[in-house]
Amino acid sequence: MDEYDIERYDKVHLWIGTNFEPESEYQKYFELDYDSELDEPSYKVCGFCKDIGQRRYDEDFIGIIPRKDKEVDLDVLLQESAIDPSQLENVKAECFNLGVHKANAMFWYSDGGIAVPTPYKQNYNGLKYIGLYEGN
Repeated sequence: MDEYDIERYDKVHLWIGTNFEPESEYQKYFELDYDSELDEPSYKVCGFCKDIGQRRYDEDFIGIIPRKDKEVDLDVLLQESAIDPSQLENVKAECFNLGVHKANAMFWYSDGGIAVPTPYKQNYNGLKYIGLYEGN
């Protein structure tokens, strides 16, 4: 498939879970290295990039929702998602399947920029990979 196929950007990878690390530590997981060139040995690959098997991601395609102070019902968190409303019941079903009943954190990434390698990791900065869904 063409890496820049516009239809792929209509789909969104979604991660949901619980993370109570200090904000700076939570954000460090997504921090890109702008001090070195991508091909330099000194380039520091961020935690998110490592987890998806990339050296860099495009910040234009990620949505990192501010974390809640405590765990909330999925319905509350999903109101801020980039998922098409018709997909929300499927998202909740997959969350329940993965043992996620409440959460305080969520982020997504447009499919046009990455392919999440399988098998999926158990933990992406405290969150679980929920799947690929239609975006809104």
